[in-house]
Amino acid sequence: MGTLNKFYGWRWDEEDPIFKNLEYIKKVLGYVAPDDQSFTANNFKELFYPGDFELLQKSWKAYKTGTNHSFEKSYRFKHKDGSWRWIKESGLANEFNPSNNPIGAIGTIQEVTDKKKKNTHLKSILKSVSIIILRLKQDSNNNLKVEHISEEALQHWNIPCKTLLKDEDYLRNLAHKDDLGRIRTALNNSFSKMEFFECQWRVVSQEDKIIWCQGVGTPIKDKDGSCFLDIVITDITKEKLYTEQLKVSEEKYHSLFQHSPQPSWVYNLETLAFLNVNSAAIEKYGYSKDEFMGMTLADIRPECEMKYLEKQVQKTRENYLNLFDGHFKHITKKGEIFTVHLYSSPITYNGQKCRQIIAIDISEKMKYLKFIENQNKSLKKIGWMQSHELRAPLVRLMGLINLLNDHDSICKEEMNYINKEIINSANEMDVMTKNIAKIINDTQLKEKRNDAQIIAD
Repeated sequence: MGTLNKFYGWRWDEEDPIFKNLEYIKKVLGYVAPDDQSFTANNFKELFYPGDFELLQKSWKAYKTGTNHSFEKSYRFKHKDGSWRWIKESGLANEFNPSNNPIGAIGTIQEVTDKKKKNTHLKSILKSVSIIILRLKQDSNNNLKVEHISEEALQHWNIPCKTLLKDEDYLRNLAHKDDLGRIRTALNNSFSKMEFFECQWRVVSQEDKIIWCQGVGTPIKDKDGSCFLDIVITDITKEKLYTEQLKVSEEKYHSLFQHSPQPSWVYNLETLAFLNVNSAAIEKYGYSKDEFMGMTLADIRPECEMKYLEKQVQKTRENYLNLFDGHFKHITKKGEIFTVHLYSSPITYNGQKCRQIIAIDISEKMKYLKFIENQNKSLKKIGWMQSHELRAPLVRLMGLINLLNDHDSICKEEMNYINKEIINSANEMDVMTKNIAKIINDTQLKEKRNDAQIIAD
């Protein structure tokens, strides 16, 4: 419900002036029907919030017997819908008795429910963040003094408020001894140059607990030449501890990253630009770190890998959290092509979504696997030749030799035929064994090829 205002006047002897304002309050509380008798002069006191009517009466009595000519008081009424509404009365006396006590006044009455809710919410926020308001004054002789400090926050922080206000060397109670120089310098610069004040320091509580503070404020020069600095001080202990833990974590990560024996880098997933590389990558690829920082992933891929790179990058962009690994060909600054096994994982780097890569050179492994593969093909071919091509003349030769054992029954023509066939079978076996030897020699020659030729094959 919005704030409503009503100007009114009152005059009294013994009469309580609140009864003069019933029509306005009746409307504020929702009793607007002409025939509604729920709110009358006889029963409205029952709608006061418990204890508020007594406090109001007490305030009026003190006002009528005092010499303070202004009056302000807030109290609560129960609305027709069951909610509580705040009413605020403010006035200034304009008639007085011979003793200078007010007997008449003019002022306003208004509903301030929304304002009260906002103030309550603000107090809750201020309490939760432990804010201290500190006002410092610098006189014309450049002497600094604490003019004000919020006691509730100080009680929460266990800083002795009264001592702080009286103590000329207030910083001794406000800052850790090792931080005194920094805070004094920041204060002097702020006052002398009329610049924005900002500083972080530590406070040692009465329980010897370290509390981290951050203070900010803007100096204001008064007409008499003095300066005021209202400093808003917040407790940043949790944030400081988190920052320190994050720093330690980053240092550990940086150490592991830089000292990894395998080449590793971080790149921007959108631009593919290198953001960081470790020493192993610099050594392996032959580029300096500054050169890497001006390059993208495409610069370490041979031309034949470009389409494969684009395809893989697109998959990663579609599923940023995906972990994957695979074999890729890379090229060094000298143009040497080698095969790597890449491991890719998501990482947040300087607030950006990036990927971290670990690249393991598997060229030797691929060479060995290629050799084993070729060797297995050769052995398979040799085995087939031995079991099929070489076995035929061998079996034939063995049969002919068995015929020779019965030479007494073999005529001259048959003997010549057997000898001829023995020679043919032996020649055929000789050709077979030479072919097997050639296959073995070819396999050994392939083993001696250079790495680039083997990978290209």
